[in-house]
Amino acid sequence: MKKICIYIFFTTWALNGLAQNNGSSKVWQIDSLVIHKNWRTRDKIILRELEFNVGETINQDCLQQSINQVWNIGNFAQVNYSIDSISPTGHVLNLTARDAFNFVPYITVSGNNDDKNMALGFSDNNFLGRNIDLSLSGNIGTYSNSYKLSFGLPRQLLYKNMTLSVQLSAGSSNNFRYKNNKKVSVVAYHSKQFSGNIGNPWHSDYNYSFSPNLSWNLFQHKTDTSLVDTDVHFAEDYKVNYLALSIGESFGLINRIRHQHNGYSISGAYGIGIGLDNNSPIYHALSFGASYYKTFNPIVELSASFSTGYITSTIPSLIHYMNSGDVKGIINGQESGQANYNGKLNAGFTYLNYNWFAMEQSVYAHLGMANDRYFDIYKHKPRISIGTRFRFWTPMIPWLAASIHFTYVKGNNNWFHLDI
Repeated sequence: MKKICIYIFFTTWALNGLAQNNGSSKVWQIDSLVIHKNWRTRDKIILRELEFNVGETINQDCLQQSINQVWNIGNFAQVNYSIDSISPTGHVLNLTARDAFNFVPYITVSGNNDDKNMALGFSDNNFLGRNIDLSLSGNIGTYSNSYKLSFGLPRQLLYKNMTLSVQLSAGSSNNFRYKNNKKVSVVAYHSKQFSGNIGNPWHSDYNYSFSPNLSWNLFQHKTDTSLVDTDVHFAEDYKVNYLALSIGESFGLINRIRHQHNGYSISGAYGIGIGLDNNSPIYHALSFGASYYKTFNPIVELSASFSTGYITSTIPSLIHYMNSGDVKGIINGQESGQANYNGKLNAGFTYLNYNWFAMEQSVYAHLGMANDRYFDIYKHKPRISIGTRFRFWTPMIPWLAASIHFTYVKGNNNWFHLDI
């Protein structure tokens, strides 16, 4: 019996070893690398994502991780490779990375029965072929008008995994508060802000280590009753000036292939608002979020996410007003308060995906709630919506797209949302 047990042990060990080695035992010495691309991205941006250098010997795991990281740049409609022998031991790696056309001069119209928006401007997620984000936009909408300039430097151009972004914006907003589905108050205000973010300093690429994100926001809110015509009670006039600082951390990795994602991420942040005058009392803010994506094949993707936050400030323009980004189909501000949460489940189906045409559908369920007391948001019945979205777009020109949502929310008539 002892001999039989020993035999079974070594047989199982050997079979497990063979199974584990099937995907990674094959190795290649890469003596040459040829990058095939269509127009914009510089070679050094792509090379920055590879886990090896020319002249090194790699296995399948190393190669696949490198391909994943090239996809994660986010600017390609196609990434692929082939390996050819050039000597008994040497190989040439042919890496294909086809740029999507990410320079976008745009006019976008979106909305539903309650909230309508039109945006004008341009954006470029790959400025100068260096993966730099640059955008200038203006938005005219039911609840807000804004103008924004943003600029971001990617990890490929900075130290290790560091990123840097800055943003200038100005505009006006009006937000109603509701009770029993009726408007009870409104705040209308002008805003100005200068904000920025330093992401993941001192981070080893794709290997977790403590590496908080640091953000700042210098802003002003000033109320103006002339911005909205209503009989609803206005919040008292005020003008506040703040320097808001926050520190956040996340771990996990979400890989992407085209529009699909696979992986998880968990994040949390703490913020403090430092008043710059006597009318701006100090406040604190906490937030938490988690998301999970599972791509089963090129057709089916499932995802789930949850986020929550709390702010100690009672200033009306700083609390959270839930909108269709939290729960699709609700009226902006229908739930509001210092505390909030939302959860989302989504099933995505890609029926067609060619370089010049793609068709997708998603089926989703959203829920969320907001209140001035944090634990009360879990005592009340949340707002719930269910719906489906159809999207038609061009992967090589991702901004050439149209989406329509059909959503059901009990008691509401915002059953559709259109983005063009």
